[in-house]
Amino acid sequence: MSKSGMLKSSGAARAMHSTLLVDRGDKDVVAAAAALVPALRSRAAQTDALSKLPDETIADFQKARLFDMMVPAIYGGLQSPLETFLDALMEIGRGDGSAAWTLGLISTGTWMSAAMYPKHVTDQVFAQGANFRTASALAPRKAKTRRVADGYVIEDGLWMYNSGVYHAQWDQLGIPLVNDAGEVIGRGAALIPVSEVNLLNDWDTIGLRGSGSTSVSVKDVFVPDERISSMSRTLQDDYAAVHLRSEAIYRMPMVPALATRLVCPLLGMAKAAVELFMDKIGTRGIAFTNYEKQGEATVTHLQIGEATAKIDAAESIIRNSIRLLDECAAGTERMCVQQRARLWRDAALASRMIWEAVDMLAGASGTAFINRNAPMNRVWHDVRVAYMHGALHASTFFELYGRLSTGKPPNTFLLPELIN
Repeated sequence: MSKSGMLKSSGAARAMHSTLLVDRGDKDVVAAAAALVPALRSRAAQTDALSKLPDETIADFQKARLFDMMVPAIYGGLQSPLETFLDALMEIGRGDGSAAWTLGLISTGTWMSAAMYPKHVTDQVFAQGANFRTASALAPRKAKTRRVADGYVIEDGLWMYNSGVYHAQWDQLGIPLVNDAGEVIGRGAALIPVSEVNLLNDWDTIGLRGSGSTSVSVKDVFVPDERISSMSRTLQDDYAAVHLRSEAIYRMPMVPALATRLVCPLLGMAKAAVELFMDKIGTRGIAFTNYEKQGEATVTHLQIGEATAKIDAAESIIRNSIRLLDECAAGTERMCVQQRARLWRDAALASRMIWEAVDMLAGASGTAFINRNAPMNRVWHDVRVAYMHGALHASTFFELYGRLSTGKPPNTFLLPELIN
């Protein structure tokens, strides 16, 4: 198929998806996300320089209701299916990787806040309606807490990679739970107003610069028990939001759902890389060969074939994971530990294939790629940084799945034995 044919086919697929959304009665945030691609691309340099999203981008997301995707319908949100979330994130990722990553992580924080706290808490935090946004960082670099009446005091804590916190009203931070003697008895997630969190402004990276994934610290902050979620309960799918238990999307097992969500922005970045590559192969040659146009070379055809196959395979993996998560949430039985490990493994594999595909296309993009502000350079760096997220390390989660397959216990507290 010709380059123009490929692009027309892609556009037709997006149009068909939009029609299907309308037919199903879903809110078509996907079309709204696609419409933002040109603006996001035009702001890429500004986004990198700010090390967070520009106010204009936040306003665009709010107007398009992209922040509402994971807000429960009872609070005026869209409560979008996870597949709609994927499609919207892919469109935003085509425009800017940092914007997609930030939207994805904020939306994930919104989902956790909806599911992990009781109704009187969610009534409070969602009272701001469309302006509700929460960030999250569940793995503290250090955290010292003290048990007091009706809650905990976070005496001193540090959390890294708090994506989206510059644009959030609340922050969900992982803390140790201790008894009166100061002994650690569990793990929790504390929901804290961002006004009580110190932003350290230390996000200065080679990629995803605009995600604003700064470190944060907290000192001497009281958090009431009602805004502390028990991770041991959450990891058993025993969510505190009993008022949302009739809504399948808020019953999904947290760990495989979060791992699957992380790959959604990468898929959009990968599609941007394909578009950038295809846009140039008819205007540049291959150095030291007779090929005046790169698109005439067999090696280019092979590169396109392999890279797009990997990206398509990664997308198929993620769509299958979403199907399994949907089926589990809609059913009466919990997903077994082996299946949870499988979905985590699959998310890691998908991210690896995406990185390999984008790296191949970048390597075949000619010397223009090395310019610091070249669009392909930015996509390559964004994908590389996203791929390095600790929850997507392929070797870690291949091993985890292999351990369970051979009858050994998981080597992570995030996949505990399920209690009936």
